[in-house]
Amino acid sequence: MDQIDEYEQGENVRKWLRQNGSSLVTGIALGLACVFAWQWWQGKGVHHEQEAATQFVALTDAIEANDAGRTASFAAVLAKDFPDSAYASLASLRVAAFQQSHGKTAEALSTLAKAQAAAKDPDLSEMLSLRLARLQLIAGKPGEAAKQMDRLPNSRFPAVAEELRGDIAMATGHREQAQKAYLAALTNLDQAAPTRRLVELKLIDAGGQPPTQPET
Repeated sequence: MDQIDEYEQGENVRKWLRQNGSSLVTGIALGLACVFAWQWWQGKGVHHEQEAATQFVALTDAIEANDAGRTASFAAVLAKDFPDSAYASLASLRVAAFQQSHGKTAEALSTLAKAQAAAKDPDLSEMLSLRLARLQLIAGKPGEAAKQMDRLPNSRFPAVAEELRGDIAMATGHREQAQKAYLAALTNLDQAAPTRRLVELKLIDAGGQPPTQPET
């Protein structure tokens, strides 16, 4: 009887395989295809970032060589082929600084505005916004800089943001607002921060007094 049961069980298994074997093989094939596709996609992503990094290094070299033509060319490639990469945003920061240093402030403002609108990473987006506001202030447009800062009520870089708010307030003659902003910046700065002394001097210039440093 045991032999009969084993024979029947074997027949049942073979019957099930004949009926479902095709689906089983297809399912395994699909599973393997998904695994290989994921591995390929991961490899493609790594390659994509490596290519973006290569273009960014080339851009940096062009800037250091003071080559405006090559700088513009590499910047265009990063913006077109690697818009999803952090290197595209970092490139815009470098390019804007390069343009400003050559007296092309309007072009630098345009570069930063376009990059900020396209940035997906929150930190990079805010970095671009802060740099845009700073350049607007430098360009004699404190009103536009103030509006830009109003879009950053909860900054990821509070020390930088508050210092910039203080600078904007000073530029528009609002010394009390500047004092509050500089004090807020100092609150978010470590005692050993290299920019702390500069912010303290700005606070004094605005008519304020830096907080007493704790005893060590």
